[in-house]
Amino acid sequence: MTTVEEALSRPDPGVARRARRVAVHTFRPYRSWPAFIAGALLMVVAGLAAAEVISALVGSPLRLLPFERAAGYAGGARWSDPTVQVASGVLALIGLVLISLALVPGRGRWTALRTEDPNLVVGLSKSGLRRALAAAACDVDGVRSAHVKVGRSRVKVRAHTELRRDEELPEQVRSAVRQRVAELAPVRELKVRTQVRYAKA
Repeated sequence: MTTVEEALSRPDPGVARRARRVAVHTFRPYRSWPAFIAGALLMVVAGLAAAEVISALVGSPLRLLPFERAAGYAGGARWSDPTVQVASGVLALIGLVLISLALVPGRGRWTALRTEDPNLVVGLSKSGLRRALAAAACDVDGVRSAHVKVGRSRVKVRAHTELRRDEELPEQVRSAVRQRVAELAPVRELKVRTQVRYAKA
């Protein structure tokens, strides 16, 4: 292949970066449960407030919420009161927790794979990735079974063997799993850690 053909066949770095961003964004896990709970609580409070206001306008207030007592307390409360400061601190802490939950991604069920094409997004389920890596570990001679845990940036492989001792086996398992990871080409780099359990003497 000539130099010109090599340059033309090489993927554009800008396109590859855009494809990576699209894949990460597509498979980014969202925390839907905190948003659902917060939305449900706000809906209940808004519904109760609307019912109280409408019933008061009609002339027969429901009195589900102690508005008069709360209004009386709020009218006489001062910012220097300890109860007001504690309540403000608790509400601010709840708000910070909700913001943190919204900003920090949750645990995803999918692993985005590299495609070099922003119009093509491919993902592999975490269970499928575990099975593929466990199969790669079991392909190593001497390995009877393997258990794989997949984290955000790390893969832990625990292999079981009937051998009493083989100093080269952990590195062989690590190489086999690394090769399978390279073949799958996940967008995020995965570090591989291996542990081999030998048969008891």
